[in-house]
Amino acid sequence: MTLQLAVAIAFHQLATVIWVGGMFFAHFALRRSAQSQLDPPQRLPLLLAVFDRFFVWVWVAIVVLWASGLWVFVGIYGGGMAWHVHAMMGLALAMTGLFAYLYFVPYRRLSKLVAVKDWPGAGERVATIRRIILINLALGLVTAVLGSAGRYMG
Repeated sequence: MTLQLAVAIAFHQLATVIWVGGMFFAHFALRRSAQSQLDPPQRLPLLLAVFDRFFVWVWVAIVVLWASGLWVFVGIYGGGMAWHVHAMMGLALAMTGLFAYLYFVPYRRLSKLVAVKDWPGAGERVATIRRIILINLALGLVTAVLGSAGRYMG
């Protein structure tokens, strides 16, 4: 059981780093740099290309997070875990729902708007995506804190 737990937690942490770290980078480094250096006709296709690649990894991370989290929660501990694990699962559900909405609504619309060079419309979709990423980043950071320190929080 110790090796199974170690493998599950390792995959869980790697997926967390990919998703949360990617959101941090996208929001605080890429977006700000692109906004200050590029006009919409250059910036918006670049951001779309970045999202095209990053969102594939987010879907992989979501699958790995849910599979590894449920593996630990149900398969190893039989569902009996501390409050912070239940809180992490609730936050993960919210994050997954927000990302699914982001992917299937504003991101898909962004692709269409960039294709027809509707820069104002595409800019509005990027602003929506940015807000959702910021919310998910905050939720992801709280979840990471719970995952690392929750057992010591009472």
